Amino acid sequence: MIDPVTELKKFFEAKKFDAAIEFCQKLLEKDPNDPIALQNLGTAYYIVGAYEDTIKCCDRIIEKDPNEEHAVKNKMRALERLELHEQVLECCEILLSKNDKDVDALVTKGIALNKTGKHEDALTLYDLSLELDKTNVDALMNMAVTLSYLGRYQDSIPYYDTVQQIMPEFSRAAVEKSKAFKELGREDDAFLAAQGLRLKDAELLKQDARDNKYSVQHAFLLKRYKSSEKKN
Repeated sequence: MIDPVTELKKFFEAKKFDAAIEFCQKLLEKDPNDPIALQNLGTAYYIVGAYEDTIKCCDRIIEKDPNEEHAVKNKMRALERLELHEQVLECCEILLSKNDKDVDALVTKGIALNKTGKHEDALTLYDLSLELDKTNVDALMNMAVTLSYLGRYQDSIPYYDTVQQIMPEFSRAAVEKSKAFKELGREDDAFLAAQGLRLKDAELLKQDARDNKYSVQHAFLLKRYKSSEKKN
């Protein structure tokens, strides 16, 4: 007899989501309330972008158990994709009523509040999220973007910088940090931020430029040239 959990795991690991959907549908023909089939069908639908179908699967589970965490989270994410922010907030409240330290729900609620224009409330939630998980990139980035949107550019910069520390390959943090510096009229810092330099490295380079009476751009290019020479 085929173990559905093992079979579904194979489909997901092989990224055969259509096969996973078909398998779940066959299970549901035998038992319309099969929780394993409904959960995995909802997840597979979400992965392929069928968000309305994800919500239908989740609602069938939630009808039996209104507090089923996985179903509520899947529904929350699907609603977020559909930009149904008020309904997203409802899902967040269900999750947070069970666990007020659910960082995923706190960040998602913050984003939904941003989308509905409640930016100060969103900041409070990102701050709380970061108290619980100081390296949460979603909370850090949304905190930074919200602060920038509110014109608090100086406050936003350390958050962008921390994102760069955690995820150096995430180029948007450098771009947005550069924009924040430009808004503050700090062109040299904006230039260095655009090159991907973190704050501490930028300060060292600016000090080097001052010591040698170079422009910041010249000091940066000279450092990059010397670095490439060492590699060669």
